[in-house]
Amino acid sequence: MLKRLARIIVEYKSAFSLIAIFLLIVSFYGIQQLRFESDITKQLPEDLPAVKDYLTLQNEFQSGDSAIIIVRVNSIQEGGVYDIRDPEVIKAIYNLEERLRQHEYVTTTMSIADICIQVLGRLPENEEEVKFVLSMLPEDMKQGLISSDYRATLVMATLTGVSGSTAIKRVHTDIQVDIEEAGFPKNVEAIQTGILGITYRILVMLQSDLTRTMAIAFLFVVLLLIYFYRSPIKALIPLIPLTFGVTMTLGFMGLLNIPIDMVTTVIGAMIIGTGIDYGVHVTNRYYEERKKGRSIEESAEEAIAETGKALLGAALTTMAGFAALSFSVLPSLQRLSFVLIMGLSLAAINAVVITPAVIMVEEELMKKFKGHYETPEIRAHSGFIAKIFHSIGGRVKTHPKTVLWVVFLITIVFGYGLTKVTTEVRLEKMIPEGIPEIEVMKDVRYEFGGQDEVYMLIKAEDVRDPTIVRAMYRFEKSIMADSHYNNVFEANSIADLVLREYGYIPEDKEKIKNVLADTQGQNLVNDDYSLAIIQFRGNFGGVRPDDFREIMRYFEEQAKSADFPPTVEIRPAGDNYLNYVLDALTNQELGKISTYGTFLVVFIVVLLFRNFKISLAMILPMFLGALWTVGYMGLAGIPFTQTLAGVISMIVGLGVDYGMHLTHRFLEEFKENNPHPIITALEGVGPGILVGALTTAGGFLALLAGELTAIHNFGKTLAVGIFASMFAAFTVTPALLQIFYGREIERGDNK
Repeated sequence: MLKRLARIIVEYKSAFSLIAIFLLIVSFYGIQQLRFESDITKQLPEDLPAVKDYLTLQNEFQSGDSAIIIVRVNSIQEGGVYDIRDPEVIKAIYNLEERLRQHEYVTTTMSIADICIQVLGRLPENEEEVKFVLSMLPEDMKQGLISSDYRATLVMATLTGVSGSTAIKRVHTDIQVDIEEAGFPKNVEAIQTGILGITYRILVMLQSDLTRTMAIAFLFVVLLLIYFYRSPIKALIPLIPLTFGVTMTLGFMGLLNIPIDMVTTVIGAMIIGTGIDYGVHVTNRYYEERKKGRSIEESAEEAIAETGKALLGAALTTMAGFAALSFSVLPSLQRLSFVLIMGLSLAAINAVVITPAVIMVEEELMKKFKGHYETPEIRAHSGFIAKIFHSIGGRVKTHPKTVLWVVFLITIVFGYGLTKVTTEVRLEKMIPEGIPEIEVMKDVRYEFGGQDEVYMLIKAEDVRDPTIVRAMYRFEKSIMADSHYNNVFEANSIADLVLREYGYIPEDKEKIKNVLADTQGQNLVNDDYSLAIIQFRGNFGGVRPDDFREIMRYFEEQAKSADFPPTVEIRPAGDNYLNYVLDALTNQELGKISTYGTFLVVFIVVLLFRNFKISLAMILPMFLGALWTVGYMGLAGIPFTQTLAGVISMIVGLGVDYGMHLTHRFLEEFKENNPHPIITALEGVGPGILVGALTTAGGFLALLAGELTAIHNFGKTLAVGIFASMFAAFTVTPALLQIFYGREIERGDNK
């Protein structure tokens, strides 16, 4: 069947090429429609209670994202301001707030300027008046507003209706313009941070990382292919179909409205890294056949037919590993699964269809320029690299059990690393150290006790019921009593509004109604009084991952055991709690995806080859590659994130390819009564595997050029996985095949 298909591809190469060019043009239009997404709710299932509660916060309480602007003295130059209490600074903050309030998406603002106006009835005229205002504040409120050395203060703005990359960029830009035009004096700077600032920075990095990593991956692949093929022209042969595949993948993403997010931003480098293998194997086999003296057409047909068998199996197993991601409940991993399968399918089809056409055109052009056909010679099939693979084959053939013992010792070392693996999904941990938004957030947590928020969402028939309001007050006090453990430094609810008015919580429901009507609930209660929130503020995001989980679990347990009337529901909600839920789901999905991925790959291998020994020789390196990679993550301190949740399934899908190519070539030589099938197999496909692994790993290592920490870790981990799988394939697969078939080879009984 493959022979017939190969003849059709060679005969109608021009028609296939025209179809590919048409799809390429359509893809260019699709790329213009690509969008970027950083909303955490888009990474979680819509029917998840935590997501529903988060959306309730946004819709019912206008409790959207928060913009935190830290105003600080950053210099001591002469003629400037040295103290944040300077009236010029207070005036600039007031100007900033006035400008912020003009935007429809800003619901409330709060700063030291507001406190001054409340106490003095106007802006302060000198520093003494500011000191007087601050002396009137409770110590805990003062600490949450201004730093102990009086060199920094906060401006808080609550935002609503800010979702989607376009809106986030617009709002961030608007606020930045407001900051620049507020008139801050010399030596004073204002920097955006908080949810808005961090989300904006992630969006900017997503866009720059996608472009930069693709460019570097492509450059690395080009240089490597030029080295191996000894010619820039011949290096273009596998690159052209790869370019078609990558462009089509991104174009179809735009046409299908699939966004670039924290997970899918790696897609460009991944398709370059993995897709190049297909073109390399077809090209290498073509040159191998030409070296034997076959014609252009015969070499192309043989390359498609023989390489196609291994490529089909390799593509199916790789896609099976990626398909396991679709079983996840996380939409981001489902999208990644679909995009990877689509991208690899396009890369494989282009490699099989376009590569022969490009090779034949290149050969014909060379004949016109040089007057004769030139038998190609590539570096991978001669010289130093060829000697290395001949040596590996000889050693594995003579000492297969010794090789397996060495592999076992390596496995023990990486097995220890498995015990050190952790998870981390908080957005701010995805950004590297040194970024202004993260650095000033550290200052916020150190100087002001933190500005992270967790909400308790309370649902009742009428939250103005005195019994419910008293229960809210008791709940607040119990949480505040554990502040040494939960890092909470401030709490707000309608109970505080009532206490502030009367000094106690009255039994008369009408009095509570009057207070909420006068204050409009200060966004602590919804319009029909069926929902209320208790807002807790503190340092939740700046702690270690284990401490973060403990704090969120604490809020969950307190909600379950809260002393509220039986008909009242109370649940934690908000950005930080959503991160905690994502963390738990990532841990849960990690095991499920890995299991499904492994099962699918093993099933396809067994189905294709239907031989236990052969299947084991291909599958075992895949398992070892995945195990060593996870062990490396533990030893290197790389946590599992939402980006890395499917990494085991990916490595399983990618790693089995190397053992499959080796085994397929071994069986081909074995059936032809080759007395040294192990050595010939390693010499024949080993260089192609090496080139493929180097280009694949190079594509992943290009992710190190990105700015996001999560993308760095993804690149390093998958590169290690590729090298681990390649090493296991070069050692374990031939060693097992030698043990299984060694006696038959010696007897010459090759059936």
